[in-house]
Amino acid sequence: MLLDGRINEFQWGKPDQPPEGVSPAAWREFLDVHSKVQYRHMLNTTNLNKSITNDQNLIEFLETYRDQTRHELSLPHHIDFRAGGSANREISRKYGKPYDNMFMRMLTWAPSNQEAGSWEVFIPGSTIKGAFRKRASQVMKTLMGESAKTDHLLSVLFGKQGQRGRVLFSDAYLVDPDDSRKSWCSMDGIRIDPRTGRPVETAKHDYLFAYGENLKFLFKMDIQDIEKKDMEAISILYHLLRDFRRGDIPFGGEKTNGFGWIEADVVQLTWLTSQSDQISSALFDQTTLTPKGAWQGMTLKGAEAARALNPTQPIAPAAKDQAKTPPVARSGFISHRAFGGYCGVLHVEAEALTPINIRESGAPSHTTMHAEGAINGWDFFSFSPPDPDNRNVAKAYALPSKSIKGMVRNIYAIASSSKVDSRDISRLNPVDSLFGWVGKGPNNALTGRTSFSFATFNQPELSWFKVPYPYGDWHYVNNAWKQAPDASAQKTLVDNTWRIFPHVPLAPIVKELTGFEPEGPDASYFRAVRPGSRATFSIRFWNLLEEELQRLIWCITLEEGLAHKIGSARYLGFGSLGLSIKPTSFLIDWTKRYGGTMDDDWQTPFAVSDWVTPKVLSNYAALRKVLNAEQV
Repeated sequence: MLLDGRINEFQWGKPDQPPEGVSPAAWREFLDVHSKVQYRHMLNTTNLNKSITNDQNLIEFLETYRDQTRHELSLPHHIDFRAGGSANREISRKYGKPYDNMFMRMLTWAPSNQEAGSWEVFIPGSTIKGAFRKRASQVMKTLMGESAKTDHLLSVLFGKQGQRGRVLFSDAYLVDPDDSRKSWCSMDGIRIDPRTGRPVETAKHDYLFAYGENLKFLFKMDIQDIEKKDMEAISILYHLLRDFRRGDIPFGGEKTNGFGWIEADVVQLTWLTSQSDQISSALFDQTTLTPKGAWQGMTLKGAEAARALNPTQPIAPAAKDQAKTPPVARSGFISHRAFGGYCGVLHVEAEALTPINIRESGAPSHTTMHAEGAINGWDFFSFSPPDPDNRNVAKAYALPSKSIKGMVRNIYAIASSSKVDSRDISRLNPVDSLFGWVGKGPNNALTGRTSFSFATFNQPELSWFKVPYPYGDWHYVNNAWKQAPDASAQKTLVDNTWRIFPHVPLAPIVKELTGFEPEGPDASYFRAVRPGSRATFSIRFWNLLEEELQRLIWCITLEEGLAHKIGSARYLGFGSLGLSIKPTSFLIDWTKRYGGTMDDDWQTPFAVSDWVTPKVLSNYAALRKVLNAEQV
């Protein structure tokens, strides 16, 4: 339009006078980008043609990128295999439903060992910076208080509006981008109706996440222009790096559901300075710098680099009573802005008491054709891609984190008598306050104060089972299974609100198989983890009140002779699970943790017996009755 004379000098620089055919918003954006360019310079033919060519190339690139993105997201291994989805739309019935949550990926043309360019998993630098800043803010507010000094040190490290921070974070890319189809795992998130014990299909939430042995990222942190006055801030950064290496700085979303928790190693440290000064000697004891052009510097690698990044000073608490109680927001809920109350990590061992059935996510691993149609055979849940063609023969089997969390949450809801729904963020019932809550409208959601990891099995024993359906005419009455076609299934309800499946032996209708041997389409075929198989997982918790921790411990360990229920086919006797807290569990002493020592004296041993207090439990007698596992 400039070349054709359809934009005159009178219009230039006036956002309220867009040329004909140009929207006001586009015109304002165009003028804002070219605010420092005079009109006569815009008419320079050479410069204008270059700009037009660059814009055309960018448009072509974006269109190509968009097409490739659409193609990538439509591939089978990126599509949810639940045909129809919750709305059962025609297009979903034909093509499947896209995942609700997907790990970030990008299209890159960087060469790898396998191919010239491919889709690659990556973590944006802004995500890494945000995670470090959040951790720094929580730790500093815990020990130093919510003061001007805390805000100043955060600004020095991470910057603020109009001020660049000392630390710059790059994007994190895979060390070697392998076959992208094998980098993805899927998990079904299913909400269970507490009254019926059935899945709520409209509340189904699916996850496509990055996982694998070769999922190792590499990124850089550049710390620039360090001055003597910045030494306290740099020491805090070293404390954060120690936390990062311990796996205490998670990335991304769904952290309370076991995602985003990683461990890190320092690969290389490069230090450059214009002169050998006090800063170098303060940061790195007894370090000899060598000339590097106009600079002096050093390069350390591996363990030597990690040892060099020791904090130069502790983070001293502002008061002795700091972090004794959880921080509370003005609206009345317990906040995440700092650490307080009871914080720690529980290491838990799970043992299958009866066969457990949690089917794999994605497409079934086994399918055979029958005269009446296809019959599917479902393997147990594992860290595997949703497409069977991309799954490894040796699988890492596990109990999904959301399944464990939902199981414990349900018992906690009963034990805390959380019968009344939460009305808003300032009026949460006990279970929503601890495990998290999402309401309606803006600023009406709260992250939970617990994080459950996946429970990985160590060489579990699995078997195939056949369960014919329907099976509602089978009932467990007077310690025995009986078939009564005209009787309705009995429901065990606690306080007329929560349905609990009693612990019973496997029903006679269940048949154990030697392999996937389908006999007809009127049954489900699946692999289940056999009794005696053990898995381990961890539960991180923070900002808990004493009563909350007491109740949580009981809801995990229960009592002698009691057990949990998890997975599918619980009515028929599947899913009995025992949990025990291991001696390696601990509480965190925040003052000692950042006191400058390298040992683990900040980990206070956790004695389970000191925290089992039935007096804080509601519906205690009913829970002891319905969770009794003597029958199995």
